[in-house]
Amino acid sequence: MKTIFALASGRSGTSYLANFFKYNVSHCFSTHEPYFVLGNPVLFGRAVAWNTYQEDEKLLQLLQQKKRFISSVKKSVYFESNHAFLKTCDRYAAMLVDEPGFVHLVRNPLYVAKSELIREQLIRRLHIPLAYYKRNGEKFFRWSLTGHEAIYEYYLDMKLSRYQFYLLQWIELEYRAVQLLKANKWQRKVFFIEVERHLNDSSTMQKMLDFFKLETTNKKLKMDLRTNKTPFVGQTIINEIDLEESRQVMKRLPYQYQSILMQPPYQNCDWVNMLL
Repeated sequence: MKTIFALASGRSGTSYLANFFKYNVSHCFSTHEPYFVLGNPVLFGRAVAWNTYQEDEKLLQLLQQKKRFISSVKKSVYFESNHAFLKTCDRYAAMLVDEPGFVHLVRNPLYVAKSELIREQLIRRLHIPLAYYKRNGEKFFRWSLTGHEAIYEYYLDMKLSRYQFYLLQWIELEYRAVQLLKANKWQRKVFFIEVERHLNDSSTMQKMLDFFKLETTNKKLKMDLRTNKTPFVGQTIINEIDLEESRQVMKRLPYQYQSILMQPPYQNCDWVNMLL
């Protein structure tokens, strides 16, 4: 069975991609965030903290459960576009996949950070249950990093806004994606999609299917698919305050993080000069 995961942040088209696989790929089990799939751990919440603090006994038990579920799927393709993957599985990705493939989704990080911020604000306003969990008296948002990951240590003397927190989260997750592919020599097993340019382009999506040698269900690709829009809000807009806060973050970003943006696939993205 081919096992394909998305490498992505939240708010990057992961829901659309899961629907694309669901409606276009033959013999495919496709899931986004498997909340309603019995036996398939979603990997948010405390699992993110277990990875951050390297509490591997708890984490590995959960990942073994997920591996058992994947192995039980009676399809020729398993696809999951879950942004928990890079938050929770980056150190142990190899144990989940026997024949791995990856779709690397990258959206302009300024818009990712703003969209993440808006989504969290809405969840807080609506008092969504179980949106937060506590650990040692500290409260964490279920769908984000903890803020205790290595990248945040460079900003301990700076009071980060929540927008800046999410911008750094995007950078941390992209750094993890690069390191994961390099460490496992999986660079040739990944298909890159710049969200703004390629996600709704049928020719690019066909190239992706050809890259993974996947059979399609129809002669013409189904592209008019549901996206996971944040309700009650309009288009995401970046203002001058966001741009200034972005500059503050990038000014002190360590070179090992900056350097990945100077290399493929990021160097060719339309928005990269907004960061560097």
